[in-house]
Amino acid sequence: MKILGTLIAGAAALLIAGPASAQSSEDTFFKGKEISLGIGFGAGGGYDTYARLMARHYGRFIPGNPVVVPKNEPGAGGMKLASTIYNVARKDGTELALFAATTALEPLFGTEEAKYETTKFTWIGNLDSDVSSCGVWKHTGIKTWEDVKSKETTFGATGPAAITSIHPLVMGSLFGMKTKVILGYQGTRDVNLAMQRGEVDGTCGMYMSSIRSQYKDDVASGALTILMTFGTERTKDFPNVPSVFELIKNDDDRKLADLIFGSDQIGRPISAPPGLAPARAATLRKAFDTMVKDPEFLAEATKIGLSMQAMTGEDVQKRFAEFYNTPKPVIDRAMKAMGK
Repeated sequence: MKILGTLIAGAAALLIAGPASAQSSEDTFFKGKEISLGIGFGAGGGYDTYARLMARHYGRFIPGNPVVVPKNEPGAGGMKLASTIYNVARKDGTELALFAATTALEPLFGTEEAKYETTKFTWIGNLDSDVSSCGVWKHTGIKTWEDVKSKETTFGATGPAAITSIHPLVMGSLFGMKTKVILGYQGTRDVNLAMQRGEVDGTCGMYMSSIRSQYKDDVASGALTILMTFGTERTKDFPNVPSVFELIKNDDDRKLADLIFGSDQIGRPISAPPGLAPARAATLRKAFDTMVKDPEFLAEATKIGLSMQAMTGEDVQKRFAEFYNTPKPVIDRAMKAMGK
């Protein structure tokens, strides 16, 4: 009986120790490790600013307190980074990425360079749901969106998958504007510098958070004129500037606008590779959700002029799935508007 009691006690100890051991392993995995946070655009723009803010704080909320290192990896409007994270990156949570929601939607439009399936990424969260805009520099003499109908206006862009390219093309298609896109810039800041040098007339993809933190002086001086915003209603920042949705006259145009401009709801999404272990994904998502509510994190965001309307990873996953259920005629029209 004594031997039997010892065996039962030992078995019970193993049952108790099993989950505790597994939990301990998850809690210590990141200790002493480095997490790479890829940024799909060049330095100095909005994506870069958000990613570097996250990198300064995120590790505090992950068990083991890893160092988070931001790395700019521009190329093809973020598609290069998205393809790398999807196909090459380690599937252990040590490689994450921030690229545009429009980049994530490229497979929906049949883009061959988009070597990834968006709904299979492990989405960690979204740093901000923002409203984007298009604007022009003072050398154009353009004052309203209607002025673009009378002359060809050039917009600088990073790559065909970027909001800087997609928004002016679709805007032109919806309202008969003469818009032309010039590709090849490294990020929104690079595009804005080109605009100021007179290489291009305007830029799209400027989120309200970026305008508040980087371009408010240009707007205040009259050097930069905002033509249109892409939220469902006018923004408090530019109450006299129309929203794209108030200018739309029929249901077909609204469906197209919902697909193209609705991605602003996922303004700064953070992804991990597909196939991440559920426990690891849960760890990273919990850390993200805790970070975006942290007073120290929010205080720095406010100090540098960044808004913070975050979404959970589960909500990001659900929203992208909704985009991929868009009816084919709407997708076909969007492809035509973007010149695909």
